[in-house]
Amino acid sequence: MKENKYDEVSFFEQYEKMSRSQKGLEGAGEWHVLKQMLPDFAGKKVLDLGCGYGWHCRYAIENGAQSAIGIDISEKNASKSRRN
Repeated sequence: MKENKYDEVSFFEQYEKMSRSQKGLEGAGEWHVLKQMLPDFAGKKVLDLGCGYGWHCRYAIENGAQSAIGIDISEKNASKSRRN
């Protein structure tokens, strides 16, 4: 079974303080490189495994995806993702 640190209160409290958690994709240091590698989302259906806060799903929808589904082992992350 996969380890799920994200639902541990102390871990999640610190994770929420990270730039990527507060600012989304723009707060992730690797975003400028990853963004260039992504396909054109127009009309596509997107599945994001390990979606975290759902920032990639949101980006896909904002960039023309027909739908985006995010799945995460962490209930805390899944809850944040639904709100985002």
